Amino acid sequence: LGNFSFGDYFKKETIEWAWEFMVQELKISKERLSVSVYKDDQESYEIWEKHIGVPKSKIYLYGEKDNFWPSNAPTHGPNGPCGPCSEIFFDQGEEIGCGRKECEPACDCDRYVEIWNLVFTQYDRKEGGRLEPLPHKNVDTGMGLERMTRVMQGVQTNFDIDIFRPIIKSIEEISSLKYNGKLEHAVLMRRIADHTKACVFCISDGVLPSNEGRGYVERRLLRRAIRDGAQLGVNDSFLYKLVPIVSDVMQEYYPDIKQRRENIARIVKSEEEKFHETLELGTRMLEELMEAMQKNKQKILTGREAFKLYDTYGFPLDITESILNEKGFTVDKDGFEKELNKQRLQAKSSSQMTGQVFDTGPLSKIKDISKGTKFLGYEKCACEGKVIAIIQGDQLVDTAKAGSEVTVVLDQTPFYGESGGQIGDTGMLESNGNQVQITDTKKNNDFILHLGKVVKGELKKESVINAKVDIQRRHSIRQNHSATHILHYALRRVIGQHAEQAGSLVTPDRLRFDFHHFSSLTNEEITRIEDLVNERILENMPVLAKESTINEARNAGAIALFGEKYGDRVRVISIGDYSKELCGGTHVNNSGEIGLLRIVDESSIAAGVRRIEAITGMEALNRSREKEQIIHEMCDILNTSENKMITKTQEVLHELKNLQKEVHKLKQKDLGDKAGSFIENAKEVSGVKIITKKVENASVEDLRKTVDLLMKSGGEMAIVLGTTQNERATIIVALSPTIVKRGLHAGNISKEVAKIIGGGGGGRPDMAQAGGQLVDKLDEALNSAAELLSKKISQSNT
Repeated sequence: LGNFSFGDYFKKETIEWAWEFMVQELKISKERLSVSVYKDDQESYEIWEKHIGVPKSKIYLYGEKDNFWPSNAPTHGPNGPCGPCSEIFFDQGEEIGCGRKECEPACDCDRYVEIWNLVFTQYDRKEGGRLEPLPHKNVDTGMGLERMTRVMQGVQTNFDIDIFRPIIKSIEEISSLKYNGKLEHAVLMRRIADHTKACVFCISDGVLPSNEGRGYVERRLLRRAIRDGAQLGVNDSFLYKLVPIVSDVMQEYYPDIKQRRENIARIVKSEEEKFHETLELGTRMLEELMEAMQKNKQKILTGREAFKLYDTYGFPLDITESILNEKGFTVDKDGFEKELNKQRLQAKSSSQMTGQVFDTGPLSKIKDISKGTKFLGYEKCACEGKVIAIIQGDQLVDTAKAGSEVTVVLDQTPFYGESGGQIGDTGMLESNGNQVQITDTKKNNDFILHLGKVVKGELKKESVINAKVDIQRRHSIRQNHSATHILHYALRRVIGQHAEQAGSLVTPDRLRFDFHHFSSLTNEEITRIEDLVNERILENMPVLAKESTINEARNAGAIALFGEKYGDRVRVISIGDYSKELCGGTHVNNSGEIGLLRIVDESSIAAGVRRIEAITGMEALNRSREKEQIIHEMCDILNTSENKMITKTQEVLHELKNLQKEVHKLKQKDLGDKAGSFIENAKEVSGVKIITKKVENASVEDLRKTVDLLMKSGGEMAIVLGTTQNERATIIVALSPTIVKRGLHAGNISKEVAKIIGGGGGGRPDMAQAGGQLVDKLDEALNSAAELLSKKISQSNT
């Protein structure tokens, strides 16, 4: 919570209002409040002392580490906006703290609680630490809601406030341990409660556990809570049981969580089960690493290996360390930290945040001259508009010539900017023979950005143009968007109310709809969903749009979509009496305009999230025709009619299976004959039969079977068989056990001959394989193998 402002007010008003809110509105005793001020911020000091009346004994001066934002910015950077801050502290009393008379807010004890931080962004830090005053000063204050609640409720920690008590009580019941018992148990319970609450809100906002971005942070929070539970003796899935508790606590102010709690619990449980599987996999992999370490007389697991277990497989470092210690090993923690920091730097450099308060560049300048773009595209596909700005690269320009790539901002437009899953419009901007081909349209806050190329003449700022949307493309988008609403309704009807939307993409060619469900749809379910959608399309019900307040819309039964954020005024799209959703996209006038919907794919995209891809209108009709054409062609190939095609196909497959059996028998006989021939013509050295042969038209599996047949014939054998397939040479090397005991190694031999065919090889002492691209060198490789075997066998016999 807090205040944020550019230029409207500064230190005096900010300090006044913060003090007024705490003392007059919240009735906090001023005797229990202290403040800190940056040591060089004389202005703030005087406001607190002379204007507010805080005694000097309760105003503390601290350096840039504690009272500057960012911390230590004057000395260490970073460059950019920065400034001093003033913090407000609540004194919990001497009995809570360290007991020292000189105790103050900077003390590490728990006596003083920081409840509000007032940041005054007044400087622009330059290279060398020079602080230049900003032309527009900024106020950014942050008040801790849970900390303030702690003060108001008179409890010692954030976790003793009313929203955490029921969650912690539930953890006590699950673990059979007491929160007020051992301190380490209390710390674990607090973290479980905090992380679970955070993840419930994340999932309710549409952020699902994943391996990247926000989803990765959420996954780590959940996994930390799972591990904390294990330390409390809870080894089964349990976090999902806390979801209803969080929901009950927060439902008055966050009703969406209550509506979605069953789905949230399913997602949490699925993530818990997945992590338990991860722990099993990680333990097996760590055991393999320890086996290799033992063999190499190595006692320390490298930081890189530990980090790979952590980053790739989600295996926590503390568990890695614990298992290693049990077996007498340790881990290179410094190496692990280096790898972790390297990844953090990579993640930071690849992360880009748009629409920030301190955005610079052309868009920030446009915001100073215009309030935004008025969207007229619900009613029309063409209108006049005035060119507010033209952007080329990262520069604002007054004129753009033919061939220029531009981003155009108009005062009003029929072009829909990509948002809510709906792709942006394309079309043309025209004026007096000048033309700009628009290839995409984006939204940036209140502005609609037209991306395109000047294809004829020039484009000038302040000129009035005709903006024309590609009508056919827009119509296809409208069909697909309205179809997603009907599809959403059908999914909830067929598989259950939990099938809430988790995301969508609406393009002219197809629609993509993500929804919450924990198993793949059956063919029967897909058919029922598709049939229900098409029944509703054929009813040709009106598609109506209405603006209302968010509360009116919800009270009328409108669905607020998973993960979407809404303002006070919302747009509600209703189709008949069965679908009502908050939506800002473009839609058909009647459901019949959609024509037809065909589901073309259904798949999983994340734990508990499925995806349907579908097509509508002419795309659906064309697909049906393509399938019909395929059926006609198949009937021609099989020389049968449509109604007999399946029976005929089954007959052909049955006949093929029988033929394959016959071929297999003949092949086995042929391999047996070849094996017998190989033995008869084998070269014998020191009682060992050496067989090196090229087998024509054989697969690798055929070579292996031939080796088995040869070995079963008895006697000591050294076998090297080769074949060529798909422009690749393959060699199998096999040695009898008695030859292996003499010191020969099939893997080493395969590596030697592999060099000749331009590849690599390796394997066990008794069986190995080599492969390479030089098929014309296979004969040479086999001859070399024969010589090598003869030499090694002769030497082993001496």
